[in-house]
Amino acid sequence: MTIEGQRQESLVRYLSRYITTAASFGGICIGALCIFADFMGAIGSGTGIMLAVTIIYQYFEQIAKEKERGGDTFIF
Repeated sequence: MTIEGQRQESLVRYLSRYITTAASFGGICIGALCIFADFMGAIGSGTGIMLAVTIIYQYFEQIAKEKERGGDTFIF
């Protein structure tokens, strides 16, 4: 990965400022969503719902990659 006008060493320093903030904010949002789901009495726990959505999304990505390659359809 390159950014025009940036050296490789300064690129790492430049991106590390944003990666830490983005990862922290993402973690806080996911945690808040899980807690909110638990308090609202969702079927299952908030963490279980997040895990299920993540697994389903991974299957979706695998199917999309298989179709893009033109290979056989993905079989479960």
